[in-house]
Amino acid sequence: ARRTGAMSVYNYVVTAAKPSAVTHSCVGNFTGASELNLIVAKTTRVEINLLTPEGLQPMLDVPIYGRVACMELFRPPGKQQELLFISTERYKFCVLAYDASTGELVTRANGDAKDRIGRPSDFGQRGVIDPDCRVIGLHLYDGLFKCIPVTPGGQLKEAFNIRLEELRVLDIQFLHGCAKPTVAVLYHDTKGHPHVKTYVVDLATKDFSPGPWAQPNLDIAANMLIPVPMGGAIIVGEQTIMYHDGDEGKAAPIHSTIIQAAGRVDDDGSRYLLSDHLGNLLLLVLSPPSAPGSSGGGTGSFMPRLERLGTTSAAVTLSYLDNGVVFVGSSHGDSMLVKLLREPSASGSYVEELDRFTNLGPIVDLNVVDLERQGQGQVVTCSGAWRDGSLRVVRNGVGINEQAAVELPGIKGMWSLRAASMDAFDTYLVLTFVGETRVLAIDADEELGETEIEGFDANAQSLLCANVAHDQLLQVTLGGARLVNAATGRLVAQWSPPASAQSVTAAAAAGAQVLLATGGGGFFYL
Repeated sequence: ARRTGAMSVYNYVVTAAKPSAVTHSCVGNFTGASELNLIVAKTTRVEINLLTPEGLQPMLDVPIYGRVACMELFRPPGKQQELLFISTERYKFCVLAYDASTGELVTRANGDAKDRIGRPSDFGQRGVIDPDCRVIGLHLYDGLFKCIPVTPGGQLKEAFNIRLEELRVLDIQFLHGCAKPTVAVLYHDTKGHPHVKTYVVDLATKDFSPGPWAQPNLDIAANMLIPVPMGGAIIVGEQTIMYHDGDEGKAAPIHSTIIQAAGRVDDDGSRYLLSDHLGNLLLLVLSPPSAPGSSGGGTGSFMPRLERLGTTSAAVTLSYLDNGVVFVGSSHGDSMLVKLLREPSASGSYVEELDRFTNLGPIVDLNVVDLERQGQGQVVTCSGAWRDGSLRVVRNGVGINEQAAVELPGIKGMWSLRAASMDAFDTYLVLTFVGETRVLAIDADEELGETEIEGFDANAQSLLCANVAHDQLLQVTLGGARLVNAATGRLVAQWSPPASAQSVTAAAAAGAQVLLATGGGGFFYL
């Protein structure tokens, strides 16, 4: 509160909309050994979704006390379910597990990785996990690499720091297939030239020892390391992409672009999805060496090859789900769920959009206006950035997600009915037109199709349809009221206005009561 003179001014601050900008995502078996989950971090919230044949099914939406800086899934040896490691921008971290019996998250471990001294890294925090789950690594401060040993049961041991010679670290990743935990470090030297160096993490001595390989003098704009399960790492730059298998490196030129996100497609790491700052979705393929006697010689490491698939929002995270379905997470535009096609579409794209998730951030400017002149202010925002920038209108109300659509012009009325009063959901959708009434029903496969209710007058326009007492359905038309057995669909009783009265013009029903109005001011209570 703030006091101004004799009057006190109180500010009430509340979140009007949840964060919508995606910062991190990962895929794994978090809620069950046979369940595939997509976990999405949106600044201060973590959403857990289940992949089903019908699409993504939301399971949990969990607030996090802090802004998520790192998020990774890992599976301790011998375990069927994966654990979730999260660290925040204020150096807090935790390990979360899913309890299937309660349907809630359980904190397995938590702590504070903050040091009393140290200069925060200019290139942001990095959190990486050894592929064999022996140690969790955090690069939070220049010149320091924090290690958190992990027991075979998934418990965290006391953390310790290792001095890192390289001060300007762009990226750091654990390598696959190493007898001891081994990290690859992409860094700038004092002249601003990028290099890669590897170190072995000795948990016994709590120090680094020289690693198996190094790669100096890379693309001047190299900014990303991608560890490959079959060994080595991919080094991504603006003009070249190099794959180093531990013995030698092979580079391929690419069109100048800034790669911002990468996601693995195959378990062996032979294919990766990349996304650049313009929203181009690219496929990186590690082509095997040519056969002996061919022009390739049949020796050497895999050769990287890049192919353009299509255009999406500019991604900050890519997660391959299954069967060619990919989650494209964006912090500057709408996130998307897309499907990769085997054959190009008419526009030449190999990408088909399945779903889109609205993102209001980042909001660079906003204004409150009354667009409809009804006394209710609406917020107009300048949302997004670059090619994903847009104007959005935010208003108070109920949001509607379209599940299905049927083109039926000329509808005059619509009612939903239950097949039995004890049913949890409605079964019938009654539509009325001039001179006719049609009924749609949802079958056991949850598909909407046309059906008939025997006792209804299909050749008349309905004024009212409703569930009434004793498991019965009511239809009111211009010519009267009809009572139908809901179970059999047969006509039980009907009423017509007397000859002296005009046709029915309006009706209302509640339980066992019906009120009808006829032309000329007549009312009838049934």
